[in-house]
Amino acid sequence: MELDSKLDVTIGPYETYEDALFSYKATFEAFVGIRDDKATAQLKLFGDNLQVLEQNLPLDSCYKSKDVSAAPIRVINLVFNAGDVKGPQTVAFNLPNDEHIVKDRGTSMVMLKNVSEAKFKHILQPIADACISREQQKLVDFESFFTHTICHECCHGIGPHTITLPNGHTSTVRKELQELHSSLEEAKADIVGLWALKFLITQGLLPNNLVKSIYVSFLAGCFRSVRFGLEEAHGKGQALQFNWLFEKGAVIQQGDETFLVDFLKVEGAVESLSREILTIQARGDKAAARRLLEKYGTMTPPLRAALQKLEMIQQLLT
Repeated sequence: MELDSKLDVTIGPYETYEDALFSYKATFEAFVGIRDDKATAQLKLFGDNLQVLEQNLPLDSCYKSKDVSAAPIRVINLVFNAGDVKGPQTVAFNLPNDEHIVKDRGTSMVMLKNVSEAKFKHILQPIADACISREQQKLVDFESFFTHTICHECCHGIGPHTITLPNGHTSTVRKELQELHSSLEEAKADIVGLWALKFLITQGLLPNNLVKSIYVSFLAGCFRSVRFGLEEAHGKGQALQFNWLFEKGAVIQQGDETFLVDFLKVEGAVESLSREILTIQARGDKAAARRLLEKYGTMTPPLRAALQKLEMIQQLLT
């Protein structure tokens, strides 16, 4: 994490997505990239404000950490990756995941800029053109997409990790939630990332013109991730978020089966889901996590309609 090199190398057993039993067993992966120094310098804001974000989380104060380690953030252009790379190609990672190391040393965030640019141009923008209402399509932009990706990774580093159970024993969120941990953690990083961006904008640390764009770009991203199915952690986590926002009226389905964001309701819906997930994690409440995922992490009619539209477009292009 402290290596200062133009060549950025990450190798090791980190992610536990493949362990459907308890989400304990990690698999090896490798990333090799070239650091983009200019882009990296622009991201210092996020690493410097992790403790501020932690203290302002929509979570009871007794669950908040007072010693969040500042996280180094690097932007690289990926030249090679291998190992556990099945499923969606990641656009960023925040490692390691081991709670003991996170507590003592923090994490290191790496953003894959060239992968992000390719995903936005060739995947997210066409999805937005198909699924986002015409009047809000112009709000989908790369800056908002990439900035939320940064905040997503930052938010893996805040919130509950090592926790105290009601019986007084010390444990970790991963250990208590087991096979439900990955989906809930991905949803937490996404939705708390949205909350964090709005907080930073309110504090004057990010431009106000990002507000609407981050929400609409995020909505387009929901459809992108759910395409891979609800068995995959990111897909299930995105379904949870979309369905929660839809139920709260923050996302509205139009007559032509496109979607738009209700800007009057979305901030409250984002904060309420953030609080729900963070509290479940802080309590290590697996039963509550299961209820939340069973209710919201499903293929609902609005989601199915969007995915069917994307499938039709894909068929026309092949």
